[in-house]
Amino acid sequence: MKLLIVDDDQVSRESLRDLIGRGPEMEVTEADDGQKALDILCDGLRPDLCIIDLKMPKMSGTELIQRMRRDPELKNLKVVVSSATRDRDVIVTLAKLQISGYVLKPYDSTKTRATLQALLPTRADPNLAARNLLHRTVLVVGPALISESVSAALKKSEPDWDLVVDRNSEEALQRLQGGFRPELVIIDLTAGNVGGSDLLQRLQGDPNLRKLRVAVATDESGRARLSLANNLGLFAILPGTLDAETVRALFKRTAA
Repeated sequence: MKLLIVDDDQVSRESLRDLIGRGPEMEVTEADDGQKALDILCDGLRPDLCIIDLKMPKMSGTELIQRMRRDPELKNLKVVVSSATRDRDVIVTLAKLQISGYVLKPYDSTKTRATLQALLPTRADPNLAARNLLHRTVLVVGPALISESVSAALKKSEPDWDLVVDRNSEEALQRLQGGFRPELVIIDLTAGNVGGSDLLQRLQGDPNLRKLRVAVATDESGRARLSLANNLGLFAILPGTLDAETVRALFKRTAA
């Protein structure tokens, strides 16, 4: 497996090596500026994945990717951008260059590892597939929560949100423990979903997952619902039956 890391900061290059994992199957080539990386590629290197920093001397990461996309021999190479910027215009420009992923500096080990390993050919996990850079994702645990009509309405009115539905709590936990990081998790805590409470407790007990924004849909009412929110630090408590307006309001609050 061949990997090209392009970054003028040696510490960042070493961090990426550690996050991806070292082994005899991993052949890593490094370059400390865009021009050197382009020279290496023009000399015949065809990596399975290129991780490219944006701010570098001689040739920036954006210019390097643009040059790659114009070259018939290089245009289909898989590229992940590594950067500290959250500027939307920059991200839109990169999305037009058909990059496969974006990892923020300083690196969050769990998120960065999940993004990169999902893109490596022998380590790909369909649960961690690269998402549209400008989209947010909500994970709904319990298919009965989101009816087909509500789902269709949300897709039409909220095109920047991707909806992922897991049938049960165990599937959702495996997905999350595997590195999936949605912007929002909605858990069914109505009487019919026996695993919802257990999932909620396990998320709260896992240091890698307890910071997720979690909303619950429950048929409990009044003081019991308020106590539940206070004790578990929930992002929101929702009615047991969800409609499109309720979910839209929740999306708006999450994105704020």
